[in-house]
Amino acid sequence: MKKILAVLVLVLVGAMSYAQWSLGPGNLYMLSAGNVGIGTTAPARPIDILHATNASIKQTSNYVGAALQTLGGITCQSATGNQFIMSFRKNAGGYEDMLQSCKIGATFAEFMYFRYDTQKWEMRPGVNEAEFKNNGHINFNNVGSIGIGMGTMAIPADLKLAVAGKIGCKEMEVRLTGFPDFVFNSDYKLRSLYDVENFINENKHLPDVPSATEVLENGLNVGDMSATLLQKVEELTLYMIQLQKENDALKARISNLEK
Repeated sequence: MKKILAVLVLVLVGAMSYAQWSLGPGNLYMLSAGNVGIGTTAPARPIDILHATNASIKQTSNYVGAALQTLGGITCQSATGNQFIMSFRKNAGGYEDMLQSCKIGATFAEFMYFRYDTQKWEMRPGVNEAEFKNNGHINFNNVGSIGIGMGTMAIPADLKLAVAGKIGCKEMEVRLTGFPDFVFNSDYKLRSLYDVENFINENKHLPDVPSATEVLENGLNVGDMSATLLQKVEELTLYMIQLQKENDALKARISNLEK
């Protein structure tokens, strides 16, 4: 009895195996080289899945260079041969990264890259690892800072957003911790114009305003500079009021002398 059951099990397993590995359309097929195909009798990769609409999912190989070891990935391919590739790999340097790339015709481009050891995320068109590495058009580092157009330049530690180029916007709001209306307080000591002249002759810039050298070396804080310029306008207004009073007093004196 046991021998009969053993024979039946072998027959069933053989039948199932034959059905599973048959060459009919839509069945699972394995080449002698070890490639497995689903829906195709000619798998070109370790795993090759072909849908009726000619879209496919494939296990990726080392497509960037022999120094790279692809640990796993997926390639989606259209009927025309264009590919979208997502791969998890280990670089020649030993670090692991996640890469998204595409191949349109003969053009290959890496456009999204995440490196696990530095937690750095980049987005940039590139054609190879050397060009792509640390040259992202948009970079996100592991401390919440963003770099745009920085190339190989690191994002400064004191910045949350670094842009190597012009910024265009319809509106911008800068929030400050103070504003220079203190100029109009009764206890504010307004410099005399002679003191301002002496300061300018000695320092070659206005009081409270950074010098050209300081701006070139340290940059310009837009909010602080706007507040400083307003302070100078308010001081100029006070000077004009003083001059107007002195002018009115002179006019009155002259008028009295002419009588």
